[in-house]
Amino acid sequence: MSPSRRPPRELPRINNLPPLPAPFVGRDEEIADAHRLLMDHRAVLVHDPEGRPHGYGTSQLAFSYAHLFTQHYELMWVFDCAREPDPVRLAARVEEETERLRERFERDLGRPLDGPTAADWLYIFDNAADPDGLREHFPEGNARVLVTSRGTGAWQQDARLLVGPLAGSDVVRLLMENMGLDNRQAARLADIFDGHPRQIVRAGEAVLSGKVTVEQVATVTEIARMVPPPPARPEPSPSLPPPQRADVLDTKRTSLRSCLLRATVCENTGSYLRWMEALRSRPTATVLPKTASVGVELLSMAERVDLLLDTVFEQEDTGFVRALADTVSEAADAAGTGRQMADSVRRLAEELADLWRGAPRTAGRTASAEPAEAPSCFFFTSWHNREVDFDEALRFHNLLEKRVTAKLGGRVVKSGFFDKLMQHGATWEPKMIEAIRTTRLMVPLITEGYFQRDWCRREWAVMVRRMADLNAAPGQEPIAIMPVFWIRPLSDWQMPADFEPYQYWVHSEGRPAYEGDVFDLVADNKERELNSYVSTLAQSMVAQAGTHLPHLDRELVKKLPLAFRDVAGP
Repeated sequence: MSPSRRPPRELPRINNLPPLPAPFVGRDEEIADAHRLLMDHRAVLVHDPEGRPHGYGTSQLAFSYAHLFTQHYELMWVFDCAREPDPVRLAARVEEETERLRERFERDLGRPLDGPTAADWLYIFDNAADPDGLREHFPEGNARVLVTSRGTGAWQQDARLLVGPLAGSDVVRLLMENMGLDNRQAARLADIFDGHPRQIVRAGEAVLSGKVTVEQVATVTEIARMVPPPPARPEPSPSLPPPQRADVLDTKRTSLRSCLLRATVCENTGSYLRWMEALRSRPTATVLPKTASVGVELLSMAERVDLLLDTVFEQEDTGFVRALADTVSEAADAAGTGRQMADSVRRLAEELADLWRGAPRTAGRTASAEPAEAPSCFFFTSWHNREVDFDEALRFHNLLEKRVTAKLGGRVVKSGFFDKLMQHGATWEPKMIEAIRTTRLMVPLITEGYFQRDWCRREWAVMVRRMADLNAAPGQEPIAIMPVFWIRPLSDWQMPADFEPYQYWVHSEGRPAYEGDVFDLVADNKERELNSYVSTLAQSMVAQAGTHLPHLDRELVKKLPLAFRDVAGP
């Protein structure tokens, strides 16, 4: 449907916009300025004043702009950056939301989301910690991009829109018009909150509903401002080990919360209430928070999920957490979408159930082997960096990364790493060291030259050492190296002893997945055979996703003896 044929306030068919902030007032000029800037610039930054401790409604302005100018766009999608400062975790958040967009696009329009974006699409990147670092996540093409942030970075001045405090006279007028307050009440609230939109709106709603009086709001606010800041928490002694159990539970709760908030059951209040009804019908999940379904219109979706998880983690009931996963899966099946998030919820629920039941962990894996930091990627494409087949190697990596990301859903922070820049003779780069010492799998593209290059030999040695550090029981060693015969060595080549045990780890029903050169499949555009091979490889990789390898110390990466010494020398 063309956007011009929609009713004036109807949103595009494909959107994930929150409801129009109500009331959100006093920003008419800024909203008009945002539209003017987006007509002149592909990307516009909406930001708060520098150095202010609180935001002044940049998110509300962005969402209001989208609702008010809906006729100008055929697709609108919000990416919640959550002020995430870590680039790896930010990339994961963006990729997860992009996958939701892909699913929605294909479900509603019947075709995949690929190719460049159109100028009548609007992407909103909300609450960016670093607006400069966000640029690498902008979509290809001409889609308009609206970024909200508390900072400006090095963003060009003529593509920025400052959102400051509301003027006192505007606050008084708006509180009187939208909330029915008299002049005295409105003026008092305007003085208390110094033009902060969200505080003013929440206070006005509370007064209007009769929950509190203006005087009570003023008194409580004044008391709160008199409270001294909390003392800084003392740093733990470096000689004491971290509490592993508490750390594991906190990590799993955070992951479970993130998956639930992206699941079909939390799409809107209606889906949430249907979920609660289904969950309450399970005999193992009758103990639910009172606010799970009562008065939910007063809570944000994140607050609802937090209340539910409070009960889940207080009970430590394996039946309860599994019932939660069952109902999420059923909702995804009924909606025909959201299967990846449902699978992620299922995995986390099973891990918690095992933990609470006291079941033994995966063979060879102990609490001390749990990585204390997130891996930089799930797999690392190791390649004898050559210009002659660079384009083909990059294309193969991208195909594999897309397939693995789709199969794993929200289980990994970042799917793949491929060195696109490093040339012969370059020094070891920190990003490469970080990737190889933390990745779960390595996919080496095997050629004869692979066994001669020092960096390839180092990558192999690191992965072998990390597998050995897991101390797995005999017969239960983890698979962490999956070779791809990119260009098979000539028949008279000498097979390195380090390589022989791993040569057939990519297989299909007990047979090698492909007995030719994978390079030929890519270079000759043999799409059917190539897709079949990539699918088999991705399936083999995903089958190994559950085991975590211990990370290797950064300095040790540089000190390990190189692999393939029997054919390449010291």
